[in-house]
Amino acid sequence: MPVRPLPGFQRWLFAAFAVTCGVAFRHDRIGGAVSSNCDLHDGCECWQQKVCSSCTLSRCGIDHVLSVRPLQGGTNRLRPDLAAAYGLEDSLGRHWALKLADQENGSYDRSVLASQLAHTLKVPTPRVLQVSMASCPAVFQHKDLQEVVAEFQRQKRHWALLQEFVSENQDLQCAANLEPFWVQVGQIAMFDWITGRNDLFNDLLVGGETALADNMEVNKDNIKTTPSQAVEIDLGFSEPCCLDDFVEILSQLGQRRVAWVPSHILVLMCEGRNGGLGSQMCSSAFGDYSALRPKGWHPEISRIQIERGLAQVATAVLNLTGSQAWSYPVSATLTLLQEKWSKNGAQAVVDRLRTEEEAATEVIPTDQKCCSVACQYRSRFWTWHHCGEKAMKTVMIEDACNIRLSAISMMLHCSPVCGGATKVWGTVKESKGSCPAG
Repeated sequence: MPVRPLPGFQRWLFAAFAVTCGVAFRHDRIGGAVSSNCDLHDGCECWQQKVCSSCTLSRCGIDHVLSVRPLQGGTNRLRPDLAAAYGLEDSLGRHWALKLADQENGSYDRSVLASQLAHTLKVPTPRVLQVSMASCPAVFQHKDLQEVVAEFQRQKRHWALLQEFVSENQDLQCAANLEPFWVQVGQIAMFDWITGRNDLFNDLLVGGETALADNMEVNKDNIKTTPSQAVEIDLGFSEPCCLDDFVEILSQLGQRRVAWVPSHILVLMCEGRNGGLGSQMCSSAFGDYSALRPKGWHPEISRIQIERGLAQVATAVLNLTGSQAWSYPVSATLTLLQEKWSKNGAQAVVDRLRTEEEAATEVIPTDQKCCSVACQYRSRFWTWHHCGEKAMKTVMIEDACNIRLSAISMMLHCSPVCGGATKVWGTVKESKGSCPAG
C-alpha cells in the first residue's frame, strides 16, 4: 500500500516533535559522555610521557585540515617573517592553535607539564598535545603551511604543540570551572606566581609606570575570556620576579583588601584588554554584576572573588606538596608559600573570604528573580556548547517562571544568542535578582 503524505500541519507537528525528542535524546547521551570524559585528565601513557596535558586529548585525531591562518601576537618565530602560531580548522569543525618555534631543549615537555598542573589545580587552560609529522601528518600537509613546515624541517625541529583554540564565543569544553569568572581570574594569578610566569600580571610595573603600556601590550593576550571563563594560554615554568609583591599578597589575603589586585590584575583585565590604559573601568569593560552576566563587575564582590581565587590555588598547591605529590619545578614563590602559610592557615583564609563573599551577596535584594533561557548549540562534532542566556522576565521570588520551551521557541530564543546556530537547545533557568536592563 502506498504511503500517504501527511497534511501540511500534521507534517509540521510531526517534525517539531521529532526535533524535540531527537535533540533531547542526543543532548542527554552526548552531554553525559562529554562531562564524564572530561574528568579523565591524568594517568594515561601520553600524560606520563608529557606528550598530552590531558588523557581526554591523547591523540591527534585530525584527518584533514580545512583552513590555516596566521595568528597575531607571540614573539618566538621560526623566522621573523613567519607567525608565532597558526590557527587551524579541521574537517570536524574543531579549531586549534599550532606552535612550532618555542620548544625547550627540542620539545614542549615543560609546556605540557605546566598545563597538566593547571588541569590538576582546576585553572582554566586549553588542552595541549605534542605532535610530530609522524604522529599527526595532516597538520603539516596543508598548502598554506608549506613554507612554515619547510623552515621547521630545515631547522631540524621535531615537535610542534597543538592547542585547543580559545574563542570568546564558546566555553572550552574540558576546562569547566564552576567558580565565578572573577574567582577564575584570581586562580590564574596565583598559578602564575607558583609557576614563575612573568608575562601576564606580575611584571606589569617592572620598569616603573613608564614601562606599563609596553608591558601591557606584550602581556594582555596571554589571558583570554569566553562567555563564562577566564582562560590562560601558553603556559610554562620560569623564575618569578617581584617576590616582595608576592610576600605582601600572602600577608594581606584574608586580612584586608589586597593592594596588588587593582594595581596589576584590574589594570590589565579592565583597561589593557578593553581599550587601553585609562579607557574604562571594570563595570564599563564587563558590565555590572547580575545573575545573567557571568563576567559582570561588582566593586565589592568581584574583588573578594579574585582574592578567594588567589587563596584557593595557594591552598591546593600546599595540599599537593603536603601529600608529596609535587612533581613539578620548584620556584622561589613555592618555597615562600610553604614558609609563610600552613595548610590549615590557608584553608582558614579561603573560608574567611568565602564568608565575606556570601555576606556581600546577601545584601543584594532577594524579593525578585530573573527567568531566563540558558542556550547551547550543537557543533558538527555532535558536542554541545554553552553560548549564553536570554533574559525573559523578572518575577517575584515566590512566583513560578511559567516558561514552556518547544522546539520552535528554543530556536527563536537561542539562535540569536548562539550566533545564528540552528541546532540549539534551551532550558529554563531561575537566578537571584532582577533581569539586567536591555
